Amino acid sequence: MSAVARERRADASTGIVRADFPQYAATVAEVHDLGAGMRRLVCEAPGLRDFVPCGPDEYVGLLMPPAGAPLVLPDPEPVNVRATVAALPPAWRPALRWYTVREHDPVRGRVDIDVVTHGDSGPGSTWVSRARPGDAVGIRASGALYRGFEAGGRQVLVADETAVPSVAAILDAWGGADDARDHGVEVHVEVADPRVLDAYDLGDARVHVRRGRPGSAVLPALDAELARRPGPVAYGWACGEASLAAGARRVLVRHGTDRRGVFFCAYWKVGRPRP
Repeated sequence: MSAVARERRADASTGIVRADFPQYAATVAEVHDLGAGMRRLVCEAPGLRDFVPCGPDEYVGLLMPPAGAPLVLPDPEPVNVRATVAALPPAWRPALRWYTVREHDPVRGRVDIDVVTHGDSGPGSTWVSRARPGDAVGIRASGALYRGFEAGGRQVLVADETAVPSVAAILDAWGGADDARDHGVEVHVEVADPRVLDAYDLGDARVHVRRGRPGSAVLPALDAELARRPGPVAYGWACGEASLAAGARRVLVRHGTDRRGVFFCAYWKVGRPRP
């Protein structure tokens, strides 16, 4: 079994667990502003040539050094990376935030990581907003969330802007948005500004523009769509703001989807800093 051997679960409501957690000292090679606050970091490290994602929406921890400080990485062995980072001296301690790998280029040893920025609202947004080519950053592999390839039949993916890169990576893994649709994959995306989608090909995804709290646009639309087109949903995946993700799960279960067939994850929560 390979180094990225996964622990299979009895249901699809849990993610894919890596057998190891490789860690890389990387350099920001390129930075691209994609629109509406979405920023792409292209990170490069020789070790990334051998990196093997364990799923299409592999997420990694970015270890971002304090301004003016060198990159100091935690011990790569302990599983609890948060505790290991917290034990580092404050002057060197990197901020740790989790983001999805949008694309991996093994030939060049690069990964693209897309991040929704909100100015200085948190350490991740602050660092990413100011990142420039040549900046040092740590990358720690963590796992993946999407298990739809294990399911057969209709699938429903629900996301806000923070999870759009994950959805795009999932669709790419199917061979593109059209192939995913042909395999029964439906996408619902809620965004405050549709321009955040300009850099992505989500095919015929239903785009819902948010005017109020997260979930206020997509959840009623998802409820109406499942009522209009009843029938079994084999797999559901809902990621983004906490109330949106949990609400999408409730809607899917209310319309007959088995709880064990719905994965949901809170990428962030209104009013709370991202852990």
